[in-house]
Parts: sequence; C-alpha cells; structure tokens
Amino acid sequence: MDGHRQVASAVKDFIARQHISRDEFAFRTKLGRSTVDKLLIGLFSDRTLSIVEGHTGLDLKPLLNGEVAVDTAPAAAHRGPEAASRPSIAVLPFTNLGGDHEHDYLGDGLTEDIITALARLRWLFVIARNSTFVYKGRAVDVRTVAGELGVRYVLEGSIRVARDRIRVTGQLIDAESGKHIWADRYDRQLTDIFDVQDDITQRVVAAVEPHLYAEEGTRAALRQPGSVDAWGLVARALQLINQIDRKGNAEAQELLHRAITLDPSYARAHALLSWALYWAVLCYWRPDREKGSEEAMAHAQKALVSDPGDPWGRMMLGLCLSSAGQHDRAVGELRAALSMNPSFALGHTGLGLTLLRAGHFDEAIEETARALLLSPLDTFSGLYTSTHGLALLGARRFEEALPYLRTSIAGFSEYPGQYNSLISCCGHLGLLDEAREFMERRNAIGPPLRRSVLRKNLSKFAHCDVFIEGLEKAGVPD
Repeated sequence: MDGHRQVASAVKDFIARQHISRDEFAFRTKLGRSTVDKLLIGLFSDRTLSIVEGHTGLDLKPLLNGEVAVDTAPAAAHRGPEAASRPSIAVLPFTNLGGDHEHDYLGDGLTEDIITALARLRWLFVIARNSTFVYKGRAVDVRTVAGELGVRYVLEGSIRVARDRIRVTGQLIDAESGKHIWADRYDRQLTDIFDVQDDITQRVVAAVEPHLYAEEGTRAALRQPGSVDAWGLVARALQLINQIDRKGNAEAQELLHRAITLDPSYARAHALLSWALYWAVLCYWRPDREKGSEEAMAHAQKALVSDPGDPWGRMMLGLCLSSAGQHDRAVGELRAALSMNPSFALGHTGLGLTLLRAGHFDEAIEETARALLLSPLDTFSGLYTSTHGLALLGARRFEEALPYLRTSIAGFSEYPGQYNSLISCCGHLGLLDEAREFMERRNAIGPPLRRSVLRKNLSKFAHCDVFIEGLEKAGVPD
C-alpha cells in the first residue's frame, strides 16, 4: 500500500473514531466535500495534507513518505481481554470479478467505507483495514482468516462492473460454524461513484447490524445464566424486545436491570431499557403510563451521561421528548443519532415519526422510506411499514398509506397503535367493513378504542385532526 493510501486510511480511521460523517469532516476542516472525497481515495495536495494535520493532530507526512511501516501482524495478537470478549468482525477486500483491474479501486473503496461505517458501532470490535487487506487477491478459507485475526464474524463480497452498471454482493458468515447469516445483492448505475459507495455502504451496515445482534442474542441464550456478561445480557434483551410481546418485554427489562447492576455506566443497557419501557407504555403493558414514560426518559438520559456518542441513547431521548410534545429538541436529538450512525434504520424511523408529529409530513415520508430501503427485512419491519404508512396518512395520501398499514399488522400484530392507524385510513377511504373487522381485532388486545382517548393522546401532534377524522368516518365511538 503506497503512502497516499496510508494517509487516506488514517483519515478514515480518524473520522470513524470521532463518529462524524464525511460532510461534518468537510465542514470542520473547511475543505469542502469534493476535496474530502478525493482525500479519502488518496488524492490530495500538500496544502490539503497540512490542513488535515492541523485540524486532526494526526502526523501524516511520515505515512506519505513511507517512514512508518504498515502493521500486517495478525490482529488477534493485539487484542486485549476486553476486545476479545466483544463481538468482532473482519471485512475482507471485496473481490473484483469483472477481470478489469482498473476497477479494483471500486472494491477497495467499498471495503474501506464498510470498515469505517462498522467502526461507528461502538459495541463491535472491527479489524483495521491494514490487517484485512493482506488477504487481497488470495483464495482463503474464512475459518482460517477468522482464526488468524481472532474474530467471530467475517464479511466478504464481490463487485462486477459492466459498462455503466455495478453489481455488489455481500455475505456475513459465522466464522466458528461457517454458517451464512446474511447475504444480499445490490445493482446500481455508476453515475456518481461516491454516491453509489455511500448508498451501498449504508445499506450493508444497516442490514448487518441487526443480524449480528440477533446472533449474539442467540449465543447468550445458550450460555449458563450465571456466565452471561453484561454485553450478552444486552444482546439477549434486544432479541426479546424484538418479539414485541408482553412476556418478552418483561424478560428483557429484567435482563437489562441485571446488566446495569453488573455495569452501572453501561450506556447501551440504559438506552435499551428506555426502549423496552417506551414499548411497555405504548402497548398499555404498564398500568401507570406516566410513570413508565418518566422511567424511559430517565434511562435515556443516563445512557447519554455515560456515553454522549451512543446513537441509541440519542434516539431514545428524542423519542421521549417527542412524546412529550417537545418537537424541536426531539428532532435535534434524532438527527444527532443519525450523524453518529447514518446506517441506523431504526433511527431514521424514529426521526420520521418525530417529523410527522411536528407537522413536517414530506420530510417524515422521506425518512420513513429511507428506513424501509436500508433494512427491509429487519425484525422491526412492522414498525417501519406502520410508521411510513402513518406518515402518508398524515399527509392525506390515504391510498398510498393503506398497503403499508395492512402489511404492518402481519409484522406487528400485538401493538394496538398499528390497528388504530389502519382503521383511520380505512375510514378515510370508505372501507367500513374492513374498519369494523380490524376494530374487533384491536379491541381484543387493548383497551376499547375511543376517539376521545386518542384525541387526548395525540393532542400534541400535528397529525391529530386527520387521524381522528378517519376514526370518526370508520364509526369509532367517541
């Protein structure tokens, strides 16, 4: 790897450690996005290098002049006990299957971007690109690579370019068992290579993260209860919350309290406990809903005291503020969460919901649609489709909203709010028989549906009037 590529890699590592986006880095350095884009593929002037060194404190000229050797020793040798206990992943260089070596830079750039994006996930130990790129161009066994690097998971992929199109495939593998956990394919027009790389990177990371959490939750569930550490308790708890049922939610809260007992300053444990409490209130599983909301807010705040850079903590504080009607502050917190992790599909849905409540319907639709694109097969897809449908309902685009709201029932059948939105939409469209059917099903899982109750609950939200109007048309009693 030449000096320019080493400089680019060092700057990418800095951006990842600071949990900022390319745009934020460009703004802080006053270099501009196009200059930063060139910098990150190794194209820069001496002036740009000096500005970056002055801003970041990095000593980059020795890298450029080849005075610092690349560390290619097995990464496992450098991992301490704390890192070894965390879930870990190596991203192998994406293989160019097209035969034209001029396109190698596309695979290399995509690999580097995915490594940088995964490094934003603080709970995940990500092997640096210097260690994984020693495998470039070699036919290697995934289990051998995992053993040499000391990781649980390996992400590998390929690119193929034909004229003005690129096809990217990726697959996530459990290195111990050799099991394929996830695989997908992305086809794009090569109009703006940086936009294509950013889009595919976000989608890959958004798809991989929930699968990693699910695998870690399964690992924790198979271990003896007394041997599960705080991380394992958190991973298992998220898996239970994802089931969206009362029993699973209660078990998740118990596990998260245990994790906090083991590590009182564990930010993610506090953030997920806030998430579990938030759902317990929404689903009427907490008799005292006001107290439940206060507890959810308290744990979101504790998460951010422990780690201001945790996107889950930011998201939960934003959602709690949104529920309290503090829309401007809520939007700010959700945007901050996404600046820390742009691939956070659930965060995009949370921002969409917050924008909807604030009356910014078009922006809400954009964010909720983005969540669906990023993670269409996520366990929370029922929430994603429901929130997107609700945003369309708020904008009075009833026919567009209907299929999303119908789909959300199948993926999220124990949440009364899903039915409320669908019944309102059916009312607006005159589908009264369907509305009555869903009213019966909804009243079987929650308190009887009444317009007066919903009017009070939604009084702080901009979509209240259109929502209640649809319920009235559907024949919901006041």
